[in-house]
Amino acid sequence: MGNKRFKDPIYGYVEVDDDIVQQVLDTAAFQRLRDIIQTSYSPLYSSALHNRFTHSIGVYHLGKLAVNAFQKSCVDVPSTAFPELDEYFGVFLLACLLHDVGHAPFSHTGEAFYLKNAKYDNLHEEIVALTADAALEEEIRKNSYKAAPHELMSVIVSLRMFGGVISAERRSFFARCITGYKYTEDMNTKKELMNCLIELLNSKIIDVDKLDYLIRDSYMAGFDTVKIDYIRLLESIRVVHTESGYEICYYKSAVSVIENVVYAHDAERKWIQNHPSVLYEAYLIENIFREIIYEFMGSDYLDYVYLTEEGQAIKNMGTVRLMGDADVIFLMKNIPQNLWVSEYFERRKRKHPIWKTEAEFQAIFRENEQAAEIIEDEFEDLSKALKKLGYPFVINEQALAACESDAQQLQNLIQKEKDTLQKEMDKETFRKRKHQIKFVKILKSFAEEESIDFDFNIILAKQFSSGFGKQEFSKIKMVFPELSVPCKFGEVSNALTSLESKGEKFFYLFYKRKNEKQAVSLTTLVEELLTLAYAIQAEDKIKEKKRHIK
Repeated sequence: MGNKRFKDPIYGYVEVDDDIVQQVLDTAAFQRLRDIIQTSYSPLYSSALHNRFTHSIGVYHLGKLAVNAFQKSCVDVPSTAFPELDEYFGVFLLACLLHDVGHAPFSHTGEAFYLKNAKYDNLHEEIVALTADAALEEEIRKNSYKAAPHELMSVIVSLRMFGGVISAERRSFFARCITGYKYTEDMNTKKELMNCLIELLNSKIIDVDKLDYLIRDSYMAGFDTVKIDYIRLLESIRVVHTESGYEICYYKSAVSVIENVVYAHDAERKWIQNHPSVLYEAYLIENIFREIIYEFMGSDYLDYVYLTEEGQAIKNMGTVRLMGDADVIFLMKNIPQNLWVSEYFERRKRKHPIWKTEAEFQAIFRENEQAAEIIEDEFEDLSKALKKLGYPFVINEQALAACESDAQQLQNLIQKEKDTLQKEMDKETFRKRKHQIKFVKILKSFAEEESIDFDFNIILAKQFSSGFGKQEFSKIKMVFPELSVPCKFGEVSNALTSLESKGEKFFYLFYKRKNEKQAVSLTTLVEELLTLAYAIQAEDKIKEKKRHIK
């Protein structure tokens, strides 16, 4: 059996078996990944245009390096415990290659639309049926497993389109490698070793998927970050039998590389993924995608059929098949008079963040953490309320009118309500709606004072939390020849500590400039937001006190 070589800018030549090229890489389902952009970083780094195709081949290459180290460290494993181990290496490598084959257009921005009614049931049920593994169904339920939607769809696409390459008895292992769903029932040596392989592709800290995208994203974007010596790291992999069974450990030589992996991951999440320009473009695409699915497909979720060669006919636009980024761009051009589409193509029309980093947000609200959290919670509740009322999360006259109308209807309903419990629930909803109306009016006054449009977008985000603070990181097992058993990474790397984030969430407030140099004053806006937040806090305390008295 020969090999085909692919020239990669990171690793040089990557060799793939001819059979895999014929049965997987050269198929339309896999070639579709050439039209799925790897990241959403192009608003910041215009060269970050690499795709899921090259990333998948990179993960396959790193998977081969990991398997080589795995094999060398399994010399003490009894052959009778796992006689077909070498064959499972092949399944693992297929999972490395196919782990992203189900990605939606625009990668993570589009994957949420795979969930039907915002639930995982439809995807999990399909995977259980394709693997015929009743134990997997039970473990999903008991462990509350929730892989990323694109991982679940990748399993479905793989087992439907490449099922002939994966034997029936190994499909569950293949699915678990991609989703990270480890075996937890009726454990034995074989399942422990399979869990080790699963962890090499999908773990919370270090795996070949993360390694490739950290190295590739920074290289292709031109984002300067720490260098990751992936060869040193993967060659340090050890499979060690501990009191918990067989586990993935790392030899002592990898300590510095492991630190660099977390440094790189932190930098990418904090300074790129959470950058307001990246978040705003994702916001635009998400809203456009939702309109496309509703307008052309007559649905509220993205069905598997659009990823196939057969595809499916859509309203007045022919058939969509092997759906990629280009299809979404074509369809968005055919949505008439859409403001989000206009902003997507005409960057001069885009809104700008009032504060540009999480650090600036923290500086503004640093002495008022609880109040800032109340403000964020109120905006989050407003987002849900507007969605329920059938409006997008845009703060403008339309949103204000919708909230005021809903508040009036609630007030009328409360006066007529006879059910005591329902009446109390409606009163609480009414109270929250009145708070939301006040927040919206503060923004309206701010717009008038600053001579800008009363037209704001609020994008909610998670506050940054370093990977060094994760328990999973400190528990990575390290092998030192001087010790009889592996020790935890946190016990040997005391220089790496992480302050807890001040809260879980924060938000960006976007406004429309009259001209490129226009700036706004935050003093009055922040004071009014905080004043209202303090009033709500006091109101909540009185309400809680009354509840305890009762």
